[in-house]
Amino acid sequence: MKTMGKILVVTLLLFGALSGVGYYVISRPADTIDRNSNPTAVNNLHLIDRDPETGFEIYRMGEPDALDMRGLCELGVTEIVVLAGTAHEHEGAYRDECPTLEVIYNVEDDLAPLSSAWLERFDSWVGVAQAQGKKIAFRCTCGCHRTGRLAAYYQMKYRGLSAKDAWDLALTRGAIMEPVDYFAGLQQQIIALSEQIQGEPCSQGEYCVVKDGPAQPLCDDPMQGCGWQSRYL
Repeated sequence: MKTMGKILVVTLLLFGALSGVGYYVISRPADTIDRNSNPTAVNNLHLIDRDPETGFEIYRMGEPDALDMRGLCELGVTEIVVLAGTAHEHEGAYRDECPTLEVIYNVEDDLAPLSSAWLERFDSWVGVAQAQGKKIAFRCTCGCHRTGRLAAYYQMKYRGLSAKDAWDLALTRGAIMEPVDYFAGLQQQIIALSEQIQGEPCSQGEYCVVKDGPAQPLCDDPMQGCGWQSRYL
């Protein structure tokens, strides 16, 4: 009887393990530009999108050190949005390694759902970069949670990914997103962002995009932590 019980437990554990592996294999979308290797070894850097005709590229990443800043310059990245409010400690401290890189936004995101006004300003920044063929990037600290959410928004809006595929790609780029789940409702927020993009009613309650919420104020020097660079929007 004990032997049968042990066999049953082992069988259930094996089935669970295989099911887990199956989910991660089956649920992953087909290879995309996101899976390109990092050519310069910049901290958690990944190419999200590019337009070969105009030269536009958009990257996501973690906080840079001196070598990372040099790598960004080698790639031709000229603008960066900092979602952690730490540009002084990184982009500012290592400015000599990439003097052409400009900080467009530098506020610590509190991880609450994004507002429609904030998303409009992000879209404006992206639109200018697309039109002018710029190479741009955005980051938080590890390039996981806040960066993953914004990358998912971009992928759903500009590349047509589903919420599920955008979430799966976010997991591949944010190694600690699941075990360190301090970012409450991340998956629900991505679903809510998808519904916002599709013009559908939000089904995610407290995780919905904030319709009438404030955006960070425009300013001339985001390095001071005041919000979006006014001349770009």
